[in-house]
Amino acid sequence: MAHAHRIQGRYRRRRGGRPRRGAVVLELILSLPVWLILLMAVVEFGMILVNEQQVALASRVGAEKASETAGLSISTGDPVPAPVLDAIEHQLGSSCLSACAVILEHNVAISPPAVLISPPDPACNCQPPGTALPVDRNYVRVTVCVPLSQLAPNLLKFVGFDITNCVIHHSTTFRYEL
Repeated sequence: MAHAHRIQGRYRRRRGGRPRRGAVVLELILSLPVWLILLMAVVEFGMILVNEQQVALASRVGAEKASETAGLSISTGDPVPAPVLDAIEHQLGSSCLSACAVILEHNVAISPPAVLISPPDPACNCQPPGTALPVDRNYVRVTVCVPLSQLAPNLLKFVGFDITNCVIHHSTTFRYEL
């Protein structure tokens, strides 16, 4: 009987003789919000990185399609050719994403490079890259812009990390093949 009393007492009391149960609950209550915020940050940034790869792939697919499109000597102000937009939307659609803007730059048969933007959405703050296209040959560059709020849920808004007005973009340059 003395042995059973000694085992039972070991679980209820620390060495000093004071109960430990309340301290464990208090530590859990104090640390749980921090752990939840860290978990939500890992989930949100993980989703952003995975979907950012889809945007990069859509840019690559669009640039490849633009490099194979015949008669690309269109000038600034014209819309992006439909085959290029269709290829980008098809790639983004596999991840339930949609582009807020697609920018096509090319220097095919024209002296200053042409910049085509489709669809012209004023809410989408997306600009072409600041670097110029190489001038030694004909090149096409496609930039795909997607609102960051499509890439991940806004889990961290309550701690001040708001992704509502952010736009992610990715550019790919290909040599014009035709």
